[in-house]
Amino acid sequence: MNTSYELGLPLRAGLLLLTMTGLAYALLTQQAVYWISGTLVVVGQVWTLIRYLNRQNRELTDFLEALRYHDFSSNLNAVHAPTSVRQARQLLNQISQTFSTLSREKEAQHLYLQNVLALVNTGILSFREDDQTIGWMNESLKRLLQVPYVKTLDGFRKRNEQLYGHLISLRPGENRVVKVSGRAILLSATAFTDDAGRSRLIAFQPVGEALDENEDQAYQKILRVLNHEIMNSVAPIASLADTLQKRLASGTIPTAEISTGITVIRNRSEGLLQFAQTYRSLSKFSAGSFRAVRVIDLFESVLTLLEPTLEQRGIEPDVIVAPTDLTIRADPPLVEQVLINLLTNAMDALHDWPNPTLALSASLNNEGRPVLAVTDNGVGISTELLDEVFVPFFTTKKKGNGIGLSLSRQIMHLHRGSIHVQSIVGHGSTFSLVFPME
Repeated sequence: MNTSYELGLPLRAGLLLLTMTGLAYALLTQQAVYWISGTLVVVGQVWTLIRYLNRQNRELTDFLEALRYHDFSSNLNAVHAPTSVRQARQLLNQISQTFSTLSREKEAQHLYLQNVLALVNTGILSFREDDQTIGWMNESLKRLLQVPYVKTLDGFRKRNEQLYGHLISLRPGENRVVKVSGRAILLSATAFTDDAGRSRLIAFQPVGEALDENEDQAYQKILRVLNHEIMNSVAPIASLADTLQKRLASGTIPTAEISTGITVIRNRSEGLLQFAQTYRSLSKFSAGSFRAVRVIDLFESVLTLLEPTLEQRGIEPDVIVAPTDLTIRADPPLVEQVLINLLTNAMDALHDWPNPTLALSASLNNEGRPVLAVTDNGVGISTELLDEVFVPFFTTKKKGNGIGLSLSRQIMHLHRGSIHVQSIVGHGSTFSLVFPME
């Protein structure tokens, strides 16, 4: 226990009270000298008391400021902290450790992807669509085209005007065979959006050495899949942590709520790391770690994670689970990933929509199979597009990449289940996840 802090506060308050009593006596007896000196002493004691009380707050503020700038090296002293704040400091240190682990894993994953691009035999080129600045050009492409690294696509135009024309005109999702230095090269294009803006990625593959269709698509998908799923999980984690930080700073959050937030961050972080580990092998999903899990627990975990975003959008979701003890046999992190995708899409559909409503429900269908559903009353999807929404890289969003629903369908197939959509333009959509009977 921090005895100096626990005893120091009442001692200082007592001295201040005694000084003010003396000051009052000096006023009553009209002793000006004592009144003036007593006033100065009171002012000094109040000032030192305020500094004494703010000492803990300054340390907490410095810690939160470090987290804000992604500095996870600092820790709050929880061993010698006052009893009243010791548990909160321990929980804050756990938050810092969780973010530090996520940051290291993200850096390791980025380095891994760089190594993959450097080692594959397929030539890889990425460039910004607005100014044609080249972002990545691997060694295989340099050897294939026999060119050094160039900064913009204009460098290709000076060497091969025809190739430059193909690079500019090739649309995302399109494949084209072209002649380069007398060799037939298969060009495959895709597009992605990051903080720097929209970029296009083009794979160069000698036709004689081409992989089969699935392997060829895997190289194009890997970056976009990882970026989409990591961002879908990291964004709500960061939002939840920011909410906890603000409420901790204001002193209005109970310890139980901090503990719940820490648990949600830890569980989602572990699920995200498991997802990244699965794709690290450049293969399909593994068999998964299936177990019986309560649906209400899945719903609570995902909604807690997305709570700050839902509050920011002014959406209060309805949750209906009947029966309340309904369970499914599933891999929880993967099903949570599907629910995050569906809820994120639903919130996008409700953006700037009057009287938005969002419902998360679970029940048994006529065949006795568990069905989890996400329903919104947003913009809806036109009939002609309903059959396309699960196609990889198909999207109707300006900033979308068409990964989420395709990946969600793969996860449901892994669970021997299925995903379905019903939608009416202007009235909303319902996405249903149908699981097999246990």
